[in-house]
Amino acid sequence: MHRVGIIANPARPVVRRLIPELVRILSSRSGKPSLSADLAAMVSDDASRRECVIVDSDDRVVAEADWVIAIGGDGTLLKTARLVGASGIPILGVNSGKLGFMMQTTPDELGDALELVFEEKYSLDRRLVLQGRTENGAAGDADAGEVFSALNDIVIDKGSICRVIELGIYINDEYVNDVVADGLIVSTPTGSTAYSLAAGGPILAPDMEAIVVSPICPHTLSNRAMVLAARDRIRIEVRADHPDLLLTVDGQQNVIIQPGATVELCRANHAINLIRFTDRSFYDVLRTKLKWGER
Repeated sequence: MHRVGIIANPARPVVRRLIPELVRILSSRSGKPSLSADLAAMVSDDASRRECVIVDSDDRVVAEADWVIAIGGDGTLLKTARLVGASGIPILGVNSGKLGFMMQTTPDELGDALELVFEEKYSLDRRLVLQGRTENGAAGDADAGEVFSALNDIVIDKGSICRVIELGIYINDEYVNDVVADGLIVSTPTGSTAYSLAAGGPILAPDMEAIVVSPICPHTLSNRAMVLAARDRIRIEVRADHPDLLLTVDGQQNVIIQPGATVELCRANHAINLIRFTDRSFYDVLRTKLKWGER
C-alpha cells in the first residue's frame, strides 16, 4: 500500500494541527498523499503543499488512494466507509471525537501507528455490511427500489410525528411478529455499540456473523432485541397512519418512506476493511470507552 488518502472533519481543532505533520510524514514515506482542498488549505508551507495531491472532493481522495486515513469521530469513519464502498480499500481510523469505537488510534499515537502500517505490522479487520432496499411506498420514483449499504445500522423511524408505528417483521419470508414502537434498528456487529446499544440491544464482538434487530421504545415489553444469523434475509412492512416516515442509513443518509413501504435487508456482498493493531483488542476498547472496571 503506497498511495494514501486523508479524510478528516475540518471542524475539529486537532485536524488543523495534525494535517501539516501528517503530510510531511506521508510524503517522506509513501509518496504524495491525496486530500481535499479544504484540508490542503491547512498546510501553509508552499513546499509541503507541492507534496500533496489536491482534489476537489472526498470521492476523488478515495479514488486516488490505496488506503485511507479517517480523522474524526465514528461519523467520519462511517462517511469514509460509504466512500470506499465495495472497493476493499483499508481504512485507518484516528479518533479526535468522543467515543470512537471504530477508531484504532489517536492523534498523539498517530506517528507510531503509521510506522506499524509502513512496516506491515497490522491486520485487516473485515466488518460485515448491511444492504437494504425499499419497495412500494417510497417517496418519489427516484427512491423506489433504492439500494443502501450500512456499516453500522439501518433505522426506520416514526419521523417528526409523535406517534408509534406498526412494523411487520419477516425473516426468510416467515412471519415473525408485528412490532408497535417508535421504530426499529437493524444493526451489524459493528453497530451493536451504537444506537442499538442505546435502545437496549446486546453488544456483539465485531467479527461475529450476526445481525441485531432492536425495537425503539416498543409499546409491548415482550418485544425485545433479536440476534439473527448473518445469512438471514429480513423484510419489514411499514404500517402507519401518518406519512413521511424516515429511513436512516448509518445516521448520515436519509430517505423518506410512506405507509405501505417494504424494506428488505440482508448481508451485503462486500465488507469494510479496518486497519487493526494486535496490541489493542475489542475488549480493551470496550473497557476504555464504556469505563468498565472503574470504581
